[in-house]
Amino acid sequence: MTNPRQASLPERSTRYAWYVTILLTLTQIVSYLDRFLPSLLVHPLEHDLHINDFQMGLLLGPAFVVLYALLGIPLGWLADRVNRRLILAVGVAIWCAMTTAGALAASYIPLFITRLGVGIGEAAVAPASVSLIGDFFGRARQSRAISLFMAGTFLGAGASFLFFGPLVHYIENLPPISLPLVGPLASWRLCFVLVGAPGLLLSVLLLAVREPARRDRVPLRRGAGAHTLDAPRFRDALAYIAQRSRAFGTLFVASSCNVMMGALGFWNVDLFRRTWGWNVAQVGIAVGLILFTAGPLGTLLGVFLTNRDLKAGRRDATLRALFTGLLIGVPAYVAFPLMPNVAYGLAVLFIAQVGQAMATAAGPATLVMLTPGQIRAQATAIYYMVIGLIAQFLGPPLVGLITVLFGNPAALRYAVALEAAVVGFPTLLLTLKGFCAYRRSITQLDEEIVELQAM
Repeated sequence: MTNPRQASLPERSTRYAWYVTILLTLTQIVSYLDRFLPSLLVHPLEHDLHINDFQMGLLLGPAFVVLYALLGIPLGWLADRVNRRLILAVGVAIWCAMTTAGALAASYIPLFITRLGVGIGEAAVAPASVSLIGDFFGRARQSRAISLFMAGTFLGAGASFLFFGPLVHYIENLPPISLPLVGPLASWRLCFVLVGAPGLLLSVLLLAVREPARRDRVPLRRGAGAHTLDAPRFRDALAYIAQRSRAFGTLFVASSCNVMMGALGFWNVDLFRRTWGWNVAQVGIAVGLILFTAGPLGTLLGVFLTNRDLKAGRRDATLRALFTGLLIGVPAYVAFPLMPNVAYGLAVLFIAQVGQAMATAAGPATLVMLTPGQIRAQATAIYYMVIGLIAQFLGPPLVGLITVLFGNPAALRYAVALEAAVVGFPTLLLTLKGFCAYRRSITQLDEEIVELQAM
């Protein structure tokens, strides 16, 4: 249903639109802080909970992504109908509470369940945020605003490594913490409280965001007729994607590969420890600085290339940025764990992160350009469900399994490189073949929007 109060609200100023985008970017940063936290605690978690690399891989990937991906669909359906700020505020409260609850997990299964809960809360972020940003900006500025929002993934991951890496190293050496009614707890559990609890303040800020009018709507086919739908069904979104399956398929394959490359980063702390003998503080500072610099650099480079191509009249500008990011990132992700020393490894990892940042920002921007406004949240949920399930199930668990099959913990570096090569290089070829279909779909949507506005 459309809220009549929303329809009567005046057009938002550019300044307010950017304020909301920055607030949503901050939400993205906090979500990635929570998401990356277990990757900093691989060693104490495996030691204290008596689990192996494959179980740890399940905790880093599927434990989070299962409900994150599946609940994104109903939450996207809601976001195309009701107040999106409320969806975001509730989602933030749930995931921060579940992160904090991870401090009390006494064994593997309870901790696995708390990570499922984190996925439930974070499932609200992408559909509602992308939909809001798309409605706050016209099509000429949407890719820029979406790129800023997606930069939060690298800022959040970078903050997780840079700030919490040294903190984890310090906390690991503290004596056990004793809590009333709970008793002594391993000191590393404090990290879950420090990451989860402060994020609850975001819920209050998100509740104050004003809801924009929905825009960029076009006639969607339902049965034999064509109608502009204020509250489209999930099957309408699926039908729209199916009718443009080659364009959306190209985007889904390319983004799945990119997210999978990023998911390999969950193993970075232990990869550096096993390969080059670094501790979590050293890895946290080095990788955190790389994410803080390479992430924004790659995002800005992607925005520059996109704007340049748009000015040149290239309708496939965002997909070009996505492909260029993969072209940089895939070979670098294959090479970095195989480097002969840590200095070369960090240098190549920087290049990999620049490429991944370009592709990460360009993926949702490509989706926004490809999707009409009234199904944007549902299409975003479908997008994240597909790429999340593929990337997280293929990413961390498969690396852990390959390492176990090698029978040598030091083989982790070869497992990472092998997976990046087997998935990455075929993806480059498939993406290259999908450009024509994507250009056709973009042209058709632009023509329909112009036609509807002229009526």
